[in-house]
Amino acid sequence: MINTAKYFALLENLNFKHAASNAGLEVLQSNLKILSKYIQKDLKEQMQELCIALQVEKESDEIDLKNCVNCYIIQLLHVLHTLSININFHSDAKEDLISVAHLKLCIRTTQELSYYALRSQLHEDFYNSAVFKDVQRVSCYRSLVYLSVQMFIRLLTIRQLHIANAMELVQRDLLAAVISLRVGQPSQEQLLQLNAALAYLWQSESKADYFRHVLLLKATPNLSAPLVKELHHQLLSKLGATHGFASLLAALQTPNATQSAEIVAQIVAQRGFSLRLQQRLIEQIFDFCAMQANGIMAGVLSLRRLYELNVENRECVERLLSSHWLPLTSPVDLLNGLIIWEQAQLCACIRLWEQLFCSSSVACLPSVLLVPFVPLLLQLYKHLPQMLTERKALAALILRCLDNRESKQELPAVLQRLYSLELSGPPPWQALHTRLAIKLSSQSGLVTVQVEQQQEEENYCRALTALLKAGSDHTLTAKIFLALLGLMLQQLQANEPASTELLSTETELADFLHSKYHLKLELLVALEQLVWHEPLKAQLAATQSKNFIQLVAQLMAIKVHPSEMAEHMQLLILLLLQELLERSEQMQMQLSEFTRQLQQPLQKLASGTSNPLLLNALQPLLELVNGKQPSRLTSTAPASLASFQKARELIENEQPHLQVYGIQLMLEALRNKDPTFLSQSHRIIALALSTLKQKESYTFLNCVRLFVQLVHIMEAEVLDLLSDEYLSETADLDYRLVVGEAILKAAQEIGPLCYRYKAVLINCFLHGARSPLDEFRSSAYANLAQLCRLLTYQVHSFFQELLQLIDAELSSGRYLPAKRGALLVLAELLSGMDNLLNYQDMLLPIYRLLRAIEANESCDSQMRQHAANGLKVINEKCRELLKSEAPVQQLQREIKVLGIKEPSAKGKRHILELN
Repeated sequence: MINTAKYFALLENLNFKHAASNAGLEVLQSNLKILSKYIQKDLKEQMQELCIALQVEKESDEIDLKNCVNCYIIQLLHVLHTLSININFHSDAKEDLISVAHLKLCIRTTQELSYYALRSQLHEDFYNSAVFKDVQRVSCYRSLVYLSVQMFIRLLTIRQLHIANAMELVQRDLLAAVISLRVGQPSQEQLLQLNAALAYLWQSESKADYFRHVLLLKATPNLSAPLVKELHHQLLSKLGATHGFASLLAALQTPNATQSAEIVAQIVAQRGFSLRLQQRLIEQIFDFCAMQANGIMAGVLSLRRLYELNVENRECVERLLSSHWLPLTSPVDLLNGLIIWEQAQLCACIRLWEQLFCSSSVACLPSVLLVPFVPLLLQLYKHLPQMLTERKALAALILRCLDNRESKQELPAVLQRLYSLELSGPPPWQALHTRLAIKLSSQSGLVTVQVEQQQEEENYCRALTALLKAGSDHTLTAKIFLALLGLMLQQLQANEPASTELLSTETELADFLHSKYHLKLELLVALEQLVWHEPLKAQLAATQSKNFIQLVAQLMAIKVHPSEMAEHMQLLILLLLQELLERSEQMQMQLSEFTRQLQQPLQKLASGTSNPLLLNALQPLLELVNGKQPSRLTSTAPASLASFQKARELIENEQPHLQVYGIQLMLEALRNKDPTFLSQSHRIIALALSTLKQKESYTFLNCVRLFVQLVHIMEAEVLDLLSDEYLSETADLDYRLVVGEAILKAAQEIGPLCYRYKAVLINCFLHGARSPLDEFRSSAYANLAQLCRLLTYQVHSFFQELLQLIDAELSSGRYLPAKRGALLVLAELLSGMDNLLNYQDMLLPIYRLLRAIEANESCDSQMRQHAANGLKVINEKCRELLKSEAPVQQLQREIKVLGIKEPSAKGKRHILELN
């Protein structure tokens, strides 16, 4: 054990200036004199001791000990080596701690040694760099440099020396010295030592600093080929290592994120890299983007550049993208109730994809990669609650994918496959597994993806129209509308097979119906929903009018048997065309010659159809095409059409009293069977649906009256449309409740004749009774009760399902109004039982349930009243049954002798058996 205080006193007397600037030879010689006083050992002995301690072989070249720089290096190495082995820098014990002043001396000595032993001994080409331009190079002795490298590896392990980045320049000098030695043809043992030094710098020190130093050295002008090759090798090897990309990005981080991303992408995406390295980088960047929030722009841009390099990289990116959704598309375990993904995992994946595809118009992955995932994204968009911000991210992904498709070929092909529900095919499309369901917890309010029973095949394509109507990209909406209309024309014009083979199984029947009608039906539903979208009309009139009229001319000439679907399609498009021509005088003037081409097809269609709605729609349209009505507000316009326009403008006004006045005008015209208003019934329905969303009760209640009047003209259409709106999970809750009121009022207006639509009406409210929304479920039960009364209780085919719903609500429901509604439905069902003997298996459980509720004083008073009413109904029907002859006719006489040749019963007998 030596006296370390003597060495610190020695260091205090030295004049350290070379770490900051060049000093004269006098200062160096003065330091050597001081060192020689304190250190009595000969320089050769010190050199020999250092070589043994640091395990460095002494080479044949003799070090010039007369050179003051070499002597200074050897003596500083010896001092630092002596201090490092006699002071336990890694210990936190009080006896091992040193003062801040002594630690500062160690740091300054290390920096001084780095200047002479490393920075002054580099390869001559490095001095072309601006970093080393002020350094005076001395004669390089390989033994001394190897010795210094090993010494600095030991010194850098002392973490106390790294205070305030004091060792950053030392690490840079050490890396430059190692690179210089590697190009000098070292021996095998020396090469191992140099590799160990590089491994230490990469693994134990800052990886960002390592990249920064390599890039700094690589930027030196006029480097020799071996140095360039060695630095390039270091860059590639470390770039492909774990956390290589993140470290490179940290090394090049600047305030300008775009500039940093461009520099990183240029370094990462180079054609000269091996294919294995490129794909390793792709995997690294995906992991980096999934874990990091900062610097993701550089990761996405690098992915884009790597994707564009070759086909193999494209396949790698596609494979990794598919793996993100693998738990949802191909889950490993399908145990019922198993939660596959929590909300945090699902939202993180959606946010990652938004960054990958929507972060920029150019610095992101190409949208063609999204095409196979459109069904899955639509399913997620459909089932996620509106309150989640990730739903907007899903909408952005879907819209970006469709907007970037070419209008003539790509977009129609994608839409045709989407609306045909074709998942298998080249390439296969991804969708949610049929056993998985997205559930919203009523307690925590969180979304989970969990395994359920086999789910029915859902029409996820219908979510696209809701997405388009909720969005603001009206140009894309017009493109998709025209593409869907073109697909519908192709389907209507397609030649049907002359004969169909005999279908022997239900599966063959289902496949036949799906192949023949499914695509047409989905296209018709989508077009019908988009036709009444107001921004679409403005967009078509402004930019797509010629294309639209061309498609209309083709549609008018179609003859299909049966013709109901074609006529319905023609009616919708004719109403839309009339809307466009009426609202745009400019369009009438610009397209006067073009629209006259429609005259012959329209007249031919008018003479060949007997559909009154179609004829009423054709008459005003022919007048517009013939130029008889240049403007919708001129005095020459028909009085009835002018009154319709007036009523419509009033309804579209924002003032509630004006809206109600417009509704009153329409109600009066519909009661008087005005032919103009009757021909515009589809447009009136669209106006009524739009007005039904008003928050003013005075407005929407009068709008309900308008639906009640419309049901006399278009029973099936009104009820079907209202049912779809009621079941639309993307619509606002208040709006859906008002739609339910409109359905009930319309059914009451039809009266007992609504029995024809009981399947639509009851299924609509049954679906609502299963909703997780408490208020909506309560409203559905109340509507069911009134509907049962309206149908005079002819609900036998739905009786079992209704009882199951009521039982589930009363046993597990927590929302009191919903439980009241369920009990009210039960009481109404009891009123509808004609013959109690048909329901004798259910009467006892129902009686016990009602009796228990009615006798429970702590139960809700309204529930007890409903239970009492139900018990009263059962009592009256039982009395009527006993008074009638039906029970006597159904009794069977049987004589049974008890107690003979029967085994004696052990124990007490049941009370019913004793009686």
